Amino acid sequence: MDFLDPKKQKRHKIQLITGYILVGIALILTTTILLYQAYGFGVDKNGQIIQNGLVFISSTPNPAQIYINGQRYKDDTNVRIPLPSGQYTVELQRDGYGSWKRAITVEGGSVEHFDYPFLYPSKLTSAAVKSYALKNRLSTQSPDRRWLVQQNSESLLRFDVYDLNHIKDASKEIALPDGVLTAGAAGKLELEQWSTDNRHVILKHSFQKGDQQTYEYVMLDREDPSQSINLTAKWGINPTKVELRDQKYDQYYLFDQSTGALSTASLKQPQPKAYLDHVLAFKSYGDTVMLYATTKGADAGKVSVVMRDGQDSDVIRTLDAGGTYVLNLTKYSGDWYVAAGAANEDKVYVYKNPVDMLKMQHITVPVHVLKTTNPNYIEFSDNARFIMIENGSKFALYDAENDKGYAYDTKHVMDAPQSHATWMDGHRLGYVSSGKLYVFDFDSANSRTLVAADPALLPAFTRDYKYLYTTAPGATADVPSLLSRTPLRTSSDL
Repeated sequence: MDFLDPKKQKRHKIQLITGYILVGIALILTTTILLYQAYGFGVDKNGQIIQNGLVFISSTPNPAQIYINGQRYKDDTNVRIPLPSGQYTVELQRDGYGSWKRAITVEGGSVEHFDYPFLYPSKLTSAAVKSYALKNRLSTQSPDRRWLVQQNSESLLRFDVYDLNHIKDASKEIALPDGVLTAGAAGKLELEQWSTDNRHVILKHSFQKGDQQTYEYVMLDREDPSQSINLTAKWGINPTKVELRDQKYDQYYLFDQSTGALSTASLKQPQPKAYLDHVLAFKSYGDTVMLYATTKGADAGKVSVVMRDGQDSDVIRTLDAGGTYVLNLTKYSGDWYVAAGAANEDKVYVYKNPVDMLKMQHITVPVHVLKTTNPNYIEFSDNARFIMIENGSKFALYDAENDKGYAYDTKHVMDAPQSHATWMDGHRLGYVSSGKLYVFDFDSANSRTLVAADPALLPAFTRDYKYLYTTAPGATADVPSLLSRTPLRTSSDL
């Protein structure tokens, strides 16, 4: 019996050990190869070891053909492409659409995501939704992009509400109750801010009172307009600026520019309560966080930029006094990003987690400095990845994901009365130039002139970005104003 033979037992044991060793070596080699592949290492056609980067490319609409340095790639979007380190030109094409194109730099071991390319139809065809006898004075879209509130130009009190989730349905007409506006149907309404409940919107009513131009704030309840109220009458004061606290319709920050007083109020307790003084500019976040510029505690000729969270306050930066100030803050990927600057300094400083930096190093150092001439507007993109400052056609942006900055001049003159561009989504900007909506990627690439639009009325996109709504002058004197819908897909993709 072989299992009783010592020599055969020894030989069998050696074979087992040898097999285990070979399997172990194979596992180590396989793991090593997979690890190196994960870090982008490979072998080129000449047998040389190279390190690739990974590029993820997707598109709207999907799929689209991919061309790298002019050569057709074997797969369409969405796809992961390993590329050796270097510079490339990537172009996306799809029948019926204009191409999307940009230069990219790939570094060995890096991972790049291009999940934002948007292809516009080669030919755009608009259809009339509704004509208006008089020029519209207000058009605004809810934060969730579902509701479009269009002022019915026949009366300051009346509005058409469109549910963009059901584009074939007729609009619903609503009206502010009599007595909500001090001057009745006279004057002009402007957007102040939507609540994130997508139901309540704060409007600023400007009107003539005697020989003076004045204003007041009202809250329109889109769902139940009978619940709309005059906020100025509730508060008993008329602030220069109103900001919703935590973007809730019933909680407010009230700012008096002339005195520098910042107060809080609510519908339940409308009597304003003092919050801060000597304030020059401010921007809130959530329920307790406030970024503001103040002369209080600052040296002569200086202004302090303070970040306050509850009862804790920290000076983030000191700026020169005497100008206007642009401030904003948000959270991106769990980190605080704070931007602050003085317009007369032609720059805005961007900080990442500045309070944590103060606690650890007793100093704040910006991750980037945005520069443009006399910036008059600052805003984060819809996905909070980009922070943009602007003056007319001049832009400067910071990309928090890639720690990279951009500065450019689109050369497209902005039509009055616009004061700034708006974010189309998380990666694109737009404004009206020469009577048409002009859109472009965050880095100014892939610009496109779309359709006729009124610079006084913001365009509206459906949540899936399949349709664009714009208001523009009508073609005849009988139709001075026309709301139109433009498909942003070809008919086969709708």
